[in-house]
Amino acid sequence: MRYEEKAKLMAVKGLIPLAILVASPALLIAGAPIRRRYLRYVYRDEAPQILDKERDWVSAHYFVISHPLL
Repeated sequence: MRYEEKAKLMAVKGLIPLAILVASPALLIAGAPIRRRYLRYVYRDEAPQILDKERDWVSAHYFVISHPLL
């Protein structure tokens, strides 16, 4: 890998956290209706349990709901 390619890769790696920091407020505001609809879908009456200890089964929804950033 050439020096220029390494420099570009390092620049992109450095700018990704900055881009996330800048975009996060807009994504939080825009994502509120989507998050509300998703939680309504997961917690509907006929939905399977997201955590079933008897069958040792965990749904992927459990990680989305329990993640502190989401």
